Formats: sequence, structure tokens, C-alpha cells
Amino acid sequence: MSLVPRRKSLVLFDLDGVIVDSRSNMEAAWAAVRRDLGVGVPFSAYFAEIGRPFQDIMARLGLAHQGRRIEAAYRRASSLLIAESPIFDGVEAMLATAAASGVKLGIVTSKDSARTQLVLDRLDVSFMVVMTPEDRLRGKPAPDHLLYAMATCNIDPVETIFVGDMESDAEAARRAGIDYAHAEWGYGERPAQCAFVAETPAMLTTQLFG
Repeated sequence: MSLVPRRKSLVLFDLDGVIVDSRSNMEAAWAAVRRDLGVGVPFSAYFAEIGRPFQDIMARLGLAHQGRRIEAAYRRASSLLIAESPIFDGVEAMLATAAASGVKLGIVTSKDSARTQLVLDRLDVSFMVVMTPEDRLRGKPAPDHLLYAMATCNIDPVETIFVGDMESDAEAARRAGIDYAHAEWGYGERPAQCAFVAETPAMLTTQLFG
């Protein structure tokens, strides 16, 4: 593990577990799925798979046969409560510093566009690109959304870093040929290989925008 070798022109962020602490929201939405649809899979099993496209998670949990119904129920319940999900401490200050530095910012998330926008509307910063599953590209851990985000911003991989918190984020970054920074305050375990680990948003600010 080493420090980021050079200042980046584009910083892409995952959303859940990096920008917003949505674990309680996910747990409540999954509880609604279990209650309303009789799904027996515990939240811990669902939560272990987050970061992947929703239907990929359903397949991995053996729920592909009712995946669309589950996703609709999950989204309804989540949307009702998403405003209660807190932004992680220090993230808004980090984003303000990033915007002032002139670095281009983007979001690459497996959350659908409607709920993503509900979160981003709470932030006083603009993102040059926002990639969600509706873009009809393969989701993480495939590199498609990261590659498309870089193409949209006209930025090369060497000038880009992805900040995530799950193994699927790290794998997507590796396959896209870009550096990966692990948000230690998020939900997943630290991967074996990453450009650096940030224990707090303030540390990430120092490393990327200081």
C-alpha cells in the first residue's frame, strides 16, 4: 500500500458507505421485503453483497425468480426513508475542499438514479458525472461505469482515482486500470491492493486535495 503517486484530475466516489451512511436505510428496506414478500434471506446475507447491481445480488442469493418484485418493494421502502440516512461526518467539508481545488468529481454507484438524486440533492457540490444502473452498462465489479465516466469527463485512467468501500469497488477500479482509495469508514473490509487507505474523510482530503 502506497501513497497516491500524483495529483488526480478526476475523483470518482461510490455513494453508499462513502458519502452516505445508508446501512439503517438498507436494513429497514430489506425488512419490508421480508415482511411483504415472505423472503427468508436475512439482511446480513444481502448486506454482504452490496455494491453489485441489485439483480446480480438477487441471483447470488438465489432470489432471481422474484428479483424484480423484490427490487420494486425494496426501492419503495428505501425511498420513504432515504432522507433520514446521514451524510458521513467530514464528507461535506471534504467535497467543498475538492470543489475549491478544481478537481473534477463524479459518482459511480449501484443505487438507482431516483434515490441517488435524493442523496445528491442534499449536498452543496456539483458532480461532473453521475453513473447509476440505468445507464445500461454492466455494474460493478465490471469496469464499464468507471470507463464511461472517464470518457465523459475526457480524463485518462492515470489521472483518475475511485474512492470506494467494498471489494466490488476495488475490483472495478483494477479492471478499469485506475487507482483505488479505500474509505475505511465504510462497510467493507480493506482489499489486499489499493493506492491508499483513508481512515477518515479528512485524511482523504489531505491525500487527494491538500
